[in-house]
Amino acid sequence: MRIRNEDVLLPVSAVSAFPRPHWLQGRILGCGTEPTYRSHNLRVAYEDACKLTAREQEAAGLDILCDGAQYYEWEAPGFQLEPIFHFIPENLGGIDNFGPPGDGAKYAPFYKGTVHSKVEWVRPIFEAVAYAMQLATDRPFKVAMLGPAQQSIILNDQHYGDGVALAKDIARALNKELHYLQDMGMEAVQLIDVLPPYTQDMWQIECQQIMFEGINMIKFWHVCYGSVDGQRDIFDNHAAGMMPLFRESPCDVIHLEFTNKDFVELEAFADYPTDKVLGVGVVDAKNTMVEPVEQIADRIRRALKVIPADRLLVAPDCGLGYFSRTTAYAKLRNMGQAAREVRAAL
Repeated sequence: MRIRNEDVLLPVSAVSAFPRPHWLQGRILGCGTEPTYRSHNLRVAYEDACKLTAREQEAAGLDILCDGAQYYEWEAPGFQLEPIFHFIPENLGGIDNFGPPGDGAKYAPFYKGTVHSKVEWVRPIFEAVAYAMQLATDRPFKVAMLGPAQQSIILNDQHYGDGVALAKDIARALNKELHYLQDMGMEAVQLIDVLPPYTQDMWQIECQQIMFEGINMIKFWHVCYGSVDGQRDIFDNHAAGMMPLFRESPCDVIHLEFTNKDFVELEAFADYPTDKVLGVGVVDAKNTMVEPVEQIADRIRRALKVIPADRLLVAPDCGLGYFSRTTAYAKLRNMGQAAREVRAAL
């Protein structure tokens, strides 16, 4: 994989979230009509938390860091989805920060933002996140965000009457956001998406193409099977059915959960497009047991039987934000060591 004009064999990265230090509590960043930070003290605490999560990733040997989603309220059990659902809509024009409950028992605690007019980019959304990570590290890092297709289906649309049209305007707004972040010097971005296993409609890829127009960052796409409090949303195997989406996606790296599903979908990736890197989850994000280095190394070797080392990225199954810091970073360190051992033997 090409990173900063160098070929990196078996690069290592994480997905998105890490647990916050105990002294960082509550909501950090404001929404549409608020200041970027809710207080100067929160800003200092948040930027310090980003430095800690960056240091842990550097120590583990990651090649592309992630922001760790330290602005999310992970300490509210059962409600961790709230900022994932609302952070982007609350900072876009055309969406009110209230609406009906989400669909189904799992999502009922989270309101749907109400779309009342054309969705537009009105202010930087992730500027504070990118800046905090630039203060924290000189290594490449990515910022994760919910994709426009996924975002569109968890909103209460009272304006468009057409979910695809709504998704495309969200994509246009996020394209402006990405251009802003690119101008800041950010080098990578990651979509988080639960939608593709449910539907393989190609309009999702049209949204990605709009969102990434003119964007030269490394583009990751995390196809999530769900992991809130260790609970999966998707139990069926859809990798083979998603392959047409993967072929047409403008993303450079497509990442999925493998370990918790015991690699049952691995063989489907014999048909994986050769112009893309596959991110393989080799650490379980739903199990608190810290896997030994050799066990993780065996998982990497298993993936190498299907995907060559120059197109394989090593990562956890999903974000590690639901674990204790001790568990999350022990998993990360063992994963990094396993990748180094496998790489040295190639």
